Amino acid sequence: MEEHTVYIFYDIENDGIRNKIAEKCKDYGLERIQFSGFSGVLNRNKREELFLKLSSLIGNKSGKVLMLPICERDMRLRKELMQEVADD
Repeated sequence: MEEHTVYIFYDIENDGIRNKIAEKCKDYGLERIQFSGFSGVLNRNKREELFLKLSSLIGNKSGKVLMLPICERDMRLRKELMQEVADD
């Protein structure tokens, strides 16, 4: 089964749920790329499984989760800027 890079971003108000979402992403081998964002490589079944688990964690509370699979071609075209400014 073909694997794709997947990005997951979420906006969850509840601290407990937000922490559980982050832990579940880590359980699937995803790496934190922002405070509320993870990325990694998952096949379609794992993506679906993870999305169902994240949905279940949110339950009937407020929240948003975006799961964005990216094909290999698009990954080659991505651009990334990471900059840290030294304190003066």
